[in-house]
Amino acid sequence: MQGPVERGRSPRWVEVPGGGTRTFGTCACGECAWDLPIDGEPDFRGAIAAEGGVWWITNLSDTEPLFVADVDHPGEATAVRPGERVPFGFDMAIVTPARRPGRVSVTVFAAVTEVEPPVVRRCPAIRPEVPLLDPDARYSAVLAALCERRGPVAPTSADIAARLRMSPRAVDAHIDYLVRKLEIPEPAIRRTGWKRMALIEHARTHGLAGAGQLARTA
Repeated sequence: MQGPVERGRSPRWVEVPGGGTRTFGTCACGECAWDLPIDGEPDFRGAIAAEGGVWWITNLSDTEPLFVADVDHPGEATAVRPGERVPFGFDMAIVTPARRPGRVSVTVFAAVTEVEPPVVRRCPAIRPEVPLLDPDARYSAVLAALCERRGPVAPTSADIAARLRMSPRAVDAHIDYLVRKLEIPEPAIRRTGWKRMALIEHARTHGLAGAGQLARTA
């Protein structure tokens, strides 16, 4: 799960292992330990658990409901009441406080089950260091739109959102996921839009954007 995105800072990540639980938020006492501390919203707190093919969220607030929404459909949020534990099957979800949903958020990236590959001799032309992307996943459509820039600058999240009929926030979540999945390192100096430019360069270098497979999903 990923914490709030702040200008000039990389968002904090916390891995939730299979069968494990990790907490997020803060509280008024300031003494409780949280795996993903979030300042400024003392009633925004919960726990994420990874169990089987779904993940669960528990609302640890005493009074504040949580909103959970698929990043591709942010307007269709599910309310999780204080003390309630609810399962979700979204690949990526945005968790926000019900009272002020635009102020802070936690993004949950569900893990994809890895299939053990058969033990066979590899063709030397295959580059196993390049993680496989699902051409039918929504993030592939985002990558395709990103790599089809028609000018000297990369399209913005708003540009991609308008084309794919999704929210800019959802586009940002998919871009964050791709940067993490493809293990793209941060540059020494992080400029505005560096993730988009780095993804374009990575896609072209590794042949992810030249064969037309991704464009068909856009």
